[in-house]
Amino acid sequence: MQAGLLRTSCPLLTAVGHLRSIRMIACLIIWSFACAAAGCGSTVATSTGPSPTKCGITLAPPASPVNSSGATATIAVRTQAECAWTASSEVNWITGLTPASGQGTGDLRIEVASNPDAATRQGDIVVNGERARIRQDAAPCRFELSPTEPQTFDGTGGNGRVDVTTLAGCSWTASSSASWIAIAGQTGGTGTGVVSFTIGRNTSVARTGTLTIAGQTISVSQASATCSYVVTPLSTSVVATGGAGTPIAVETVDGCTWTAVSNATWLTVASGASGSGDGAVGFTASANTGGARSGTLTIAGQIVTVAQAAANCSYTVTPTNVSVPSSGVMSSAVSVSASSGCPWTAASNVAWMSIVSGSSGAGNGTASFTATANTTGAIRTGTLTIAGQPVTITQASTSCSYSVKPTSLNVDAGGGAANPISIMTANGCPWTASSNTSWLSITSGATGLGDGTVTITAAANTGGARNGTVTVANQTVTVNQAAAPCTYTVSPTSTSIGAAGGSGTPVSVNTSSGCTWTARSNVNWVTIATGSSGTGAGTVTYSVQSNAGSARTGTLTVAGQMVTISQAACMFTIAPTSQSFDSSGGAGGPVAVTTQTGCAWTAVSNANWITVSSGASGTGNGAVTFNVAANTGGARTGTLTIAGLTFTVSQQKK
Repeated sequence: MQAGLLRTSCPLLTAVGHLRSIRMIACLIIWSFACAAAGCGSTVATSTGPSPTKCGITLAPPASPVNSSGATATIAVRTQAECAWTASSEVNWITGLTPASGQGTGDLRIEVASNPDAATRQGDIVVNGERARIRQDAAPCRFELSPTEPQTFDGTGGNGRVDVTTLAGCSWTASSSASWIAIAGQTGGTGTGVVSFTIGRNTSVARTGTLTIAGQTISVSQASATCSYVVTPLSTSVVATGGAGTPIAVETVDGCTWTAVSNATWLTVASGASGSGDGAVGFTASANTGGARSGTLTIAGQIVTVAQAAANCSYTVTPTNVSVPSSGVMSSAVSVSASSGCPWTAASNVAWMSIVSGSSGAGNGTASFTATANTTGAIRTGTLTIAGQPVTITQASTSCSYSVKPTSLNVDAGGGAANPISIMTANGCPWTASSNTSWLSITSGATGLGDGTVTITAAANTGGARNGTVTVANQTVTVNQAAAPCTYTVSPTSTSIGAAGGSGTPVSVNTSSGCTWTARSNVNWVTIATGSSGTGAGTVTYSVQSNAGSARTGTLTVAGQMVTISQAACMFTIAPTSQSFDSSGGAGGPVAVTTQTGCAWTAVSNANWITVSSGASGTGNGAVTFNVAANTGGARTGTLTIAGLTFTVSQQKK
């Protein structure tokens, strides 16, 4: 075949066998090009030389990468005329091979899909085992912002956000042109993200600034300052004994004046009766000798409601110190314990915290708050006022870092205290520790500042091996507990006791010899007397304090199981409930007090002309006597408070 091609390409060679050498060279060059087009190989064959590879395939893909938006490309297939071939794609983004098979030299058309990513990619086309690599450009990074229209705010400022939509791998940044436009969240990112920003309060003329996000500019404008007022809190509470209430904050721009007045006789504005710009109003409440009541203050034209508990209301708030991380917290709870019907409120005293649930309640309840991220660069503290009591919140700065060791602990099946967990951080950096598992409890180090130690206790394990976690300084510590070969039976699992308290029904523990167990009280009014720990079968005894409030329920944990203790409330009656005297006065009573055995009570006079002569206090049934002084003026009425109930004394005028 090659000899024939040589004769076709070089007729002079056959006609004249002794051409000059220059003609021979020219003819051989012409033959080489012709032979290459015919696919006969790169070697000039002679009658005695080697034969070219039969049906060898040569592929010529596009020299330049395909555009990221996709296109139709061509691959040149070179082989002998009688040689058949088939083509296939090794990637799903190269399709439409036309023709998918053929014979001899030809062009193979392919369809390249658009590239959805901001990264170059490549894939192979295979023809009879030979590969042709197709390269495609990365998709260009395009950024979409929402919203893109100018952002407007009134003089008090506020918060805003801009959503950034782009391809994975595309990076962007966000910046502000003005100090009063503060980027609160991320100032840059890769791929889709969100830019949050805060507008400060305007104390001057209208102003305009910009945000530059992913190279695009969004205009931000703010109206000039006006005399508007923010008063916080708008509701608060004071205890029954009265005293100073939580100061009421007034926020406004410089030069804006305001006043504060009381609308109730038992409320007095103690400080801040008038002011200009930001300020605070202090007030006091007189002691409450009756039922729950409420009154109002008018501050900067807004009504602030003050609730005062009844004379017999008391409150316990837990915890009174809370630490939160620099990133903020979405919800953290504070528990309120109070008698049924006793009202309370919860309010934040700083702008970076707010009450999200439980802003008011009656009886037992929970107040939850949120704290924003700390961007000040320093540790900060603030307070909440819950049920009239201050709760201090300490927030870490972004410079606070923590090291927790160990991050994994082992406890045996019997439970008990695990090895302490050490926290290392800078002085003043706050942290908290909490359990994420019901059988693990924090026994010391629930909160702290700087270096510290956390101790956890595990309940006895009555089943298979288990693990749980505690969170210490925002880091997870895993606690592994061995399986327990021991099983425990506790009887009874619930019992009741009268309001007077005393020794409760003993609790029996049944288990195998050698199986250890512990017993503890989960409430402060029940105390373990004997059997706080044991091995094998045993008994737990306990004592219950008298109950001066409403009915209550508490628990013991005995051998890892709950024992519920219900206690009735003390009920009191007095007879009679009133007595009258002429102007000369004299001895009064006796007033009979009836209640359960062990229930304590007191008797006090609420008028200076009535004196308790006997029965100022007692336990169980008793009696109260009193003296009434002579009256030198008009008719009058006074009261005694006996066992929390009111006894009325009337006296005629002189």
